[in-house]
Amino acid sequence: MEKMAGRLTVKVVRNIALCMLPYILFGCALLPAKKEVAVKAPVEAAEKEALQQLAMAEEAFKAGNLEEASQRYRQLAMAFPRSPQAARALLRQGEIDYGLEKYEKAASWFQQVINEFPVRPEGDEARLWLLRCYLKLERFNDAVETGRSLTKYLPKKSQKAVAAEVVGDAEAARLNYARAVKWYVKSYELAKEDKHIFLAAKVDIVLKNLGRDEVVALAAEYPESFPNLQLQTRLVEIDMETGRFGMAQEQLQSLIERWPDHPLVDTWEGMGERVEEWLKVDMTAIGCVLPLSGRYQAYGDRILRGLVMAAQDFKNQGADIQLIIKDSGGDPGLAVAAVRELVLDNKVAAIIGPLSRVAAEAAAEEAQKLWVPIITLTQKEGVSDIGNYVFRYFLSNEQQTRALVEYAVLGLDYKRFAILYPDDSYGTRLINLFWDELERLGAEVRGVEAYDPSQTDFADQIKKLVGLYYPRPEGAATDVAEGEKAAEISSARLQGEGSEDQEEEEIPIVDFDAIFIPDGYSQVGLIAPQLAYHDVTGVKLLGTNLWNSQKLVEMAAPYLQDAVFVDGFFSGSGLPLTSQFVQSYEQTFGGKPGYPEAQAYDTMRLLIEGLRQPEVTSRPILRDALLGIQSLPGVAGTASVGPDGEVSKPPFLITIYRRRMEEIQVDFEMLRQRRRKYLEYFTRDELPSPEKPPPALSPPMSSIGQ
Repeated sequence: MEKMAGRLTVKVVRNIALCMLPYILFGCALLPAKKEVAVKAPVEAAEKEALQQLAMAEEAFKAGNLEEASQRYRQLAMAFPRSPQAARALLRQGEIDYGLEKYEKAASWFQQVINEFPVRPEGDEARLWLLRCYLKLERFNDAVETGRSLTKYLPKKSQKAVAAEVVGDAEAARLNYARAVKWYVKSYELAKEDKHIFLAAKVDIVLKNLGRDEVVALAAEYPESFPNLQLQTRLVEIDMETGRFGMAQEQLQSLIERWPDHPLVDTWEGMGERVEEWLKVDMTAIGCVLPLSGRYQAYGDRILRGLVMAAQDFKNQGADIQLIIKDSGGDPGLAVAAVRELVLDNKVAAIIGPLSRVAAEAAAEEAQKLWVPIITLTQKEGVSDIGNYVFRYFLSNEQQTRALVEYAVLGLDYKRFAILYPDDSYGTRLINLFWDELERLGAEVRGVEAYDPSQTDFADQIKKLVGLYYPRPEGAATDVAEGEKAAEISSARLQGEGSEDQEEEEIPIVDFDAIFIPDGYSQVGLIAPQLAYHDVTGVKLLGTNLWNSQKLVEMAAPYLQDAVFVDGFFSGSGLPLTSQFVQSYEQTFGGKPGYPEAQAYDTMRLLIEGLRQPEVTSRPILRDALLGIQSLPGVAGTASVGPDGEVSKPPFLITIYRRRMEEIQVDFEMLRQRRRKYLEYFTRDELPSPEKPPPALSPPMSSIGQ
C-alpha cells in the first residue's frame, strides 16, 4: 500500500508539471529581457599589490624623484615579472635612463620589454624607444633597418610617423640627405598636424646640404605636395649662393605672385631684399676691420701699414682698389657692427680682419650671414669652419710643426728626438702636433720633459733627458756618443790631466739627434747655455716662430749655432719679392717689416688676384675665385687656398750662423715628394716605425747660405 501511494504521488506531480509547462513558457516570454552587464573579474591580491606599487612609482616619477622612481620600478618588475604592470615599470625604467643619457642601459630595458611582452602596447612603445637609442648610440644602420620595418609593423599612424622621423634622422647622420628628406616627408604625411611645423623645419635643415641637381630631382618627385615650396626656396638660395642673382630675383617674384598668402612669403620677401642689396656691390671696395685702438692697437697699426702699402703698389699696377677702414677696438660687438656697415652701407666686395679670437669669430659669423667673403687674420684655429664665406690667413701651429719635422726627418735624416717644453696650453699643443708628425714619418721621441713657464733653472729637466738625474745602474749601456766622450776622459787621465771630480763625473746619454723647444726667445736664451753646461752638445735645437727675435741672438748666439726655427716671414730672405717688399717698406715707414705687415700685404694680393678675374662680378663668385687660388707668389712665400678656406704656404726655415740669422734654402716640393714616397711605402694597416727601414731616399739635404 505504501509503495502504491508513493507511485501515485509521483504521477500526480508529473501531471501537474506537464500541465503547467505551457503557462511557464508563455509567461517567461512575456517577461522583459534582462540587460547583460559585464562583470569585472575580481582583482587578484598580487595584481592589486602590483598596481599599488606602480602608482607609487609613477607618483615619484611625475614629481621628478627619479632615483626613488627607478628603485620602485625595478622592485615591481622583480616581484611581479609576469604582471602587465611589470611591462610599464620596465618601460619607465628605460625612459629614465634615456633621459639621463645612459643609452646602452636604456636600450637593454627596452629590449627586455620587447622580449617579455611582445604583443602588449608597451612592447610597441619599447620598439620606438629602442629605435631612438640606436640613433643616440650612432648605430645608424640599425636605426634605418629597424625603423623601416616599424613603419610597416606598428599599428598606429602616429607611431609609424615617429619611426619614419627617426629613419630620416639616421639617414641625415649618414649624410644621405636626399633619403632623409623622403623619410621626413613620409613622417609628415603620417603625423598629426601639430607635428608638421617641426618636421618642415627638419626638411629645411637637411636641404641646406643638397646641391641643385638633388633638389631638382626631389622637386620633380613632389610636384604639388609638401615639400615642393621648400624645395623651390632652396633652389633660389642656391642661385643666390652661386651669384646668379638675376635668376634668384625672377624666381622669388614668381613664388610671391603664385602664393601670396603662404607662410613662406615673409622669407621670400626677405630674400628678395638681400638680392637687391647684393646687386649693388662695389667690386672695387675692400673693407678692413682692425683694432686701431685698445690693447691690440700695435698689431692693428702694423697690419694697416701692410694693407696701405699693398693697395698703393697694386694701384700703381693698374688695380682700381678702394680701402675702407673700420676700428673694432678688439671688441666683438664693434667688429660685428663694422661688418654690417661695410656690407650694407659701403657695399664692399670683401673684408679683411679682424685679429683677436673673439672679434674674428663674431665678425666671421656676421659675414657668413651676409654672404660676404672675409679673410680673418687670427691665430684662432677653426674659424673658417664657421661657413663657406670665411677664410683664415695665419701661420698655423700645424704648418710650423710639419715643416720642422719634414726638414729634420726627410731633409737631415734625423730619427731620434727629445722634447723640452713649457707646461702651458701652447707648449702642450705644440708637442702633441710635433710628436704626431714624427710618428707619421717613423721617427721616435727618446725623452720628454716639461718645465714651469716661469722657470729659469732647467738643470733637473736637462739631467732627466740625458740620464743624469737618477742613479744609474752599474754597467748601464751607453751609446756611441757617450762611449766617445768616455774615451776622451780616459785618455786625459792617462796623460795626468783631469781631477777627482772628472773621475766621478757621469757621462750624459745623448741618444737623440735634436731637441724641440716650443717656447719664446727669452726662455730659449736661458735653456741653450744650460744644455751646453751639462754637456748636451752636438744636437740640433728646433723651435717655432716665437724664437724669431734679434734678442735671442744677443742672449745666446754661441749656444744656438745651426739651430733651426720656423716663421711665416723673414725679412732677411733672398726671395726677390721679399727683398723688394722690405726695401720699399723701409723707405716708406722706416725699420724692417715683420710677419704682420707681410701677412697683410699678401692678403691684399690674394683678394686682388680674385677680383682681377673677368667673370668675378659678385661676392659668391669672388668667394669661388679665392678658393681656386693655388701657388700664388707673395712677399711671405707661395700661398694656396684650401677647400676649407685656410690659406697655407711653406714657412721660412731660419738658422743662427755666428751672430746673425740666415734663411735655410729648402726645396719643400722635394720634401713633399719624399713624404709621399715614405707614406706610400707602408700599408694602410701598418704604422711606420724605426724598426722597419724606410724606402731609400736621396742623400740628406744640407743647409745652404750658412
